[in-house]
Amino acid sequence: MSTQSKNKSVLNSTIAGAGAGAVEVLLMQPTDVIKTRFQSVRAASMYTEGIWKAFTKVVRDEGFSALYRGTVPVLCIVGPRVSLQYMGLAMYKPMFEKLEGKVLPAHSSAGLAGVCTGITQAVTLVTPLEAIKVRQQTDLMNAAHQRKYHGIAQTAGLIVKNEGFLALYNGLLPTVVRQSWGLLVKFSGYIEIKAIFEATSKDPTQPLAPWKHMVSGGLANVLVAVLNSPPDVVKTRMQDEGSAHRNTWQCVKTMAREEGLRSFFRGSWLRVIRVAPGGAIQFAMYEKLSHWLENRH
Repeated sequence: MSTQSKNKSVLNSTIAGAGAGAVEVLLMQPTDVIKTRFQSVRAASMYTEGIWKAFTKVVRDEGFSALYRGTVPVLCIVGPRVSLQYMGLAMYKPMFEKLEGKVLPAHSSAGLAGVCTGITQAVTLVTPLEAIKVRQQTDLMNAAHQRKYHGIAQTAGLIVKNEGFLALYNGLLPTVVRQSWGLLVKFSGYIEIKAIFEATSKDPTQPLAPWKHMVSGGLANVLVAVLNSPPDVVKTRMQDEGSAHRNTWQCVKTMAREEGLRSFFRGSWLRVIRVAPGGAIQFAMYEKLSHWLENRH
């Protein structure tokens, strides 16, 4: 592949990834709001009657728009996070493939590409934007029906003013773990499941049907939702307003001692509901957009 074709492929992967991620966020954001409230110590006490009751309570008490709290910072994350996700798959994976069977084990390139991409995501914009998202999603109305946090700039400004700039990077370590471990599972699972469909295809020269990409992405994300729940819960606890956790290890020890190991899986069902269909939507949209971009001329 020429350098020009390779650069074009990476650019197309980046654009397709951003578009796919935006569609997925707009469709699945309400489940993320409820998941975050279940994980938050402050907000979780308000939702003790199950997932459906939580949805209806939010809509009844705060209006339907409350289910889209934190959407703007999440959409801001989509660009670097999802674009980097697919750019990493297109750019890092071929680099690791050259080392497979020599330095690296077979079938390890996709997972290693995911680890590298996840670390890049976490240390750039994902951690501070996730901190803003968590504050907005757990910001319950007061007696006067008012909120503390309103927009992305105002939320960031209040956090920096009251807690210092580094507060935007609370939960950096669990975010790095969540992103890198999650993408290792997602990339490896997606590639392997898709390979099964490709191996059983009647015509290997034709692109896979969209539903096969959806199944591959959905099943890979079910694994991510369950296996990646602990760092996601720890991240939320550290980013929540009023958090007393000094560092990641102290947060982990406190949760294990005071709430038990099950606390690390709070909201995991909502993560499955959020990321399984979300992954199906995202991967299907990505493959469709990427195919269109590569063949539009």
